[in-house]
Formats: sequence, structure tokens, C-alpha cells
Amino acid sequence: MINQTNQTISTILGHTVPISSSPTIDIYLITVLVSLFMTLTNKYLSDQVAIKALRKEMKELQAKMKKVMRKDPKKAQMLQKEIMKKNLENMKYTMNPKIMLFTLLPMILVFSFIRKYYSHLGEFFNVFGLTHFGWLGTYILFSIINSIILKKLLDVA
Repeated sequence: MINQTNQTISTILGHTVPISSSPTIDIYLITVLVSLFMTLTNKYLSDQVAIKALRKEMKELQAKMKKVMRKDPKKAQMLQKEIMKKNLENMKYTMNPKIMLFTLLPMILVFSFIRKYYSHLGEFFNVFGLTHFGWLGTYILFSIINSIILKKLLDVA
């Protein structure tokens, strides 16, 4: 099954993998596409208005808590409990099972594709001479960066 999927992806791309001359660029391009898919999925399958309203309320409560903390620790503790309740409610929206199920299969396919074509390369991404990443570390690093950028650009909560 995985082999057929990889052949299908190679056929769709129009040539065999690797995509470019550099595995780092390949992983980056893949993470851009996956991050875009994930961001758009979150944007259109979650209640963005409710999430943004909850986050705004939590920021306001945190600001109140900072002001009150030294004067009235009991009130600050009550505000902290309210923030925790709002955070739990926020998690209900962001950890939506519908979104997770919709994105699970594509992620499995992408990881199997990357593992098949890039795991044999070992460590290939050097970060300022401090550490080296293989395909998984490179994917995670680029995915975090791309997700942050895309969420800002597409106004996703």
C-alpha cells in the first residue's frame, strides 16, 4: 500500500523523487504544502470567531490578574481559575476530533513518503554548526516555522 502511494505521488509530481537537488529544499517544500493544508483545514473546520473571542478574554483576564496579584492574592487565584476554564474551553475548539481525523491519513502518507526517500541520507541539515538534523528533525523545524508564518498570513486562531 505504501509503495503504491509513493508511486502515485511520484507520478503526480511528474518525476521520481527527490524533488530538487537538495534534500533540505525538498523537505522544506513538503512542509510548506503540508503546513498550508493543515492551516487551511484548521481555519475552515474550526470556529475561528469563538477561538479568537476566548483568547481575547484570556488575555484580558491575565492582564487583570497581573494588576491584582500583589494587592489581592485571593482574587488573583480566582482569576487564574477562570483563565484555566477558558483555556479548557479553547482546547475543545482547537483539539477538534473532526480536524484530527481529516488530517491523519494525509500526515501518515507524507511521513511514509519522506521516510522512504530521505531516511537513508542520515543527517543532512546543519543548524549553525550546533546540531544536525535528519529528515524528521528537519521536517519538525520547518513545520513549526511554516505553521507560524501561515497562521499569521491567513489569520488563523
